[in-house]
Amino acid sequence: MSSSSRPLYTLGPRLAACAALVRPGRSLVDVGTDHAYLPIWLLKTGKIPRATACDINAGPLEAARRHARLYQAEEGLRLVRGDGLRELGPEDGEDIVAAGMGGELILRIVCETPWLRDREKRLVLQPMSAAVVLRQGLWEQGFQVLEERAVEDGGKVYSAFSAQYIGEPPPVGRLYPYMGKLEPEEPAARLYAAKVLRGLRNQLQGVEHQGCQQAAEELRELMREIGEKYSTPVER
Repeated sequence: MSSSSRPLYTLGPRLAACAALVRPGRSLVDVGTDHAYLPIWLLKTGKIPRATACDINAGPLEAARRHARLYQAEEGLRLVRGDGLRELGPEDGEDIVAAGMGGELILRIVCETPWLRDREKRLVLQPMSAAVVLRQGLWEQGFQVLEERAVEDGGKVYSAFSAQYIGEPPPVGRLYPYMGKLEPEEPAARLYAAKVLRGLRNQLQGVEHQGCQQAAEELRELMREIGEKYSTPVER
């Protein structure tokens, strides 16, 4: 089959959730792009006009170059090797995606990039771990989570969300670091809540072992609130 007739692939649920949060018609930066599956898909479906795919390693960028050639997306795709966004500037993208990496790393990239503190920029983030750290850190830096969705992919559940700089920490509830903007009616919200509750259960066992009764009671109350809001049983 020639490359001109090659059908476009389908994104998995995790990257599809990120793609849905990207604004139509906006230029894109994909940080830690790996094989550039997301920007190539967005280019070929016509959702975005141009993209910059960035990765710290040469191997993924070479794979991205091959995929761009295979799907004839070379014209709209720029490849840059660099750590985070250090080699890029505000002119490179309006929507910035950081997906498939740890929450601490995503937060580091956001904190060290001053040009993201712009109300016209939109972050699309999908942490593989430490989502609580990421949400809390974004809040402290003056970023507001706008929309969030949970998806199940490969037997695991993930959260993807969009965020925007507003200049000061926005008002949030006590569940925000753990559940973000996930609404109970989201299809995978209960699965995500169950994942969060398992993590909190582990924390609870730790503080109980240390004899920290006040911290233990606060964790129990937090778990009760999450379980009630998202109709998710709290394991005993």
